[in-house]
Amino acid sequence: MKDWNKTGKIKAVLIAILSLPNLLMPIGANLQQGLLISILMPLIFGSIVIPLNFRFNTAVEKEIVKPHWNDNPLTSKKPLTLFHFGAFFFLSVGLSMLIGKAIKFQSLSQFGLSSVSFGIGILIGINLVLKWGVKKE
Repeated sequence: MKDWNKTGKIKAVLIAILSLPNLLMPIGANLQQGLLISILMPLIFGSIVIPLNFRFNTAVEKEIVKPHWNDNPLTSKKPLTLFHFGAFFFLSVGLSMLIGKAIKFQSLSQFGLSSVSFGIGILIGINLVLKWGVKKE
């Protein structure tokens, strides 16, 4: 944390502020879909869509570099930083949903699990883009 610049600190505060309502006032509704579907579908979607987006999106010149927390997510030259920030957003909001519902209702939040699963899927997709080196032709 001591290596964070102004952008990294702003991103951390923003994620903390957006996660706080789910922690303090969780939603008590239960979803009617299966637990396996609510975990696997966002995970698979996140890990497939990111590499496909970089493979077939030829509208913008992209620089594929490993994202860091201090990078600005709104730059158009490094689009992986936006996905990186989104992944940590989904992870933190999903974890706050899980913790908040577990404390208040003593049950498991399927929507929180879906959010965490989607965040992990995005991180897997970023790693696949970096591993495969998906580039424009």
